Amino acid sequence: MIQAPTATRPNTATPNTCIRPVTIFTIPVDRETIFSNHKGLYKSAIEKRQRRLIVKSTFIRPFLQVGEYVRCMTTGHSPVSTIEQDLIGPAFLYFKRALLIFTDRRILHIPTRFNRTPRGAMSQIMYADCVGLDIKGNSLEIRYKKGRREFFHHLGRTEKKKIRVLLSEVASLTTENGQHQERVCLCPKCTSILAEGAKRCASCRLTFKNKLKTGLWAFLVPGGGMFYLRYPLAGTSMASIEIAVIAFAVFTWLAVDNQSRVDFGMIALATCGVIAAKLLSFFYARQLVQEFVPEDKDFSYTNAHGKPQMP
Repeated sequence: MIQAPTATRPNTATPNTCIRPVTIFTIPVDRETIFSNHKGLYKSAIEKRQRRLIVKSTFIRPFLQVGEYVRCMTTGHSPVSTIEQDLIGPAFLYFKRALLIFTDRRILHIPTRFNRTPRGAMSQIMYADCVGLDIKGNSLEIRYKKGRREFFHHLGRTEKKKIRVLLSEVASLTTENGQHQERVCLCPKCTSILAEGAKRCASCRLTFKNKLKTGLWAFLVPGGGMFYLRYPLAGTSMASIEIAVIAFAVFTWLAVDNQSRVDFGMIALATCGVIAAKLLSFFYARQLVQEFVPEDKDFSYTNAHGKPQMP
């Protein structure tokens, strides 16, 4: 577990040394930190990667507080439960892709598509809401003051060591009294904090996809839950599995009328297969809808001037 640092970071001169923060693609950043490695040494490869991630994340500008600046960005995956991993295996690496943005005050968590563009959801982890933060293997472990614990898996290999240093530098902030004491979701339109399970933002009235509709789509249409949540590839894959299982069940049941001997084992297998496929689709769609996906298909983030800014 992280402890308050006993020594200061090395004051190593780099080609990018300047007064911090500076603005890159409208995002205020700590340039000395964001473009350096864990030893404080500037690396051109790190600068190229961080600039690519900044370009993907320019929509976060209105979410940053006055005086807040970015210290590091990395790729990773949203928290996934053990039961989720057991049910879908490595497929969670597709569903749970995310960007993690480390500022001087908090971590912004942004679920993304496969190409790292945002899905329209965002949450924040204030350092003051945490008991501790640590890097374990290739995962970020966060323990909240409410007692819950989350793991953000598969952090970018380039950033892991630097993140460990950054977390040690903000260790003192975990001793402060946090307002929420856990990770909270933000409205992607007005940046307000969303109540757990809310169907719409209390401030701007932006509506989000809800569990009831998601469940109905998942049960009534093959792959419907995934299509409803705008996961076309996952929806197509799930629909193919469901249709194949349902077709097998139908042929098995029809065969009963053409045979004098009924194979109850095959009937039971076919029936269980249909139920299992539907339950899997229902369960995972209900998990994904918790990310507060906007109902509006053409939703866009807004910039600091209130004008639409496409992600």
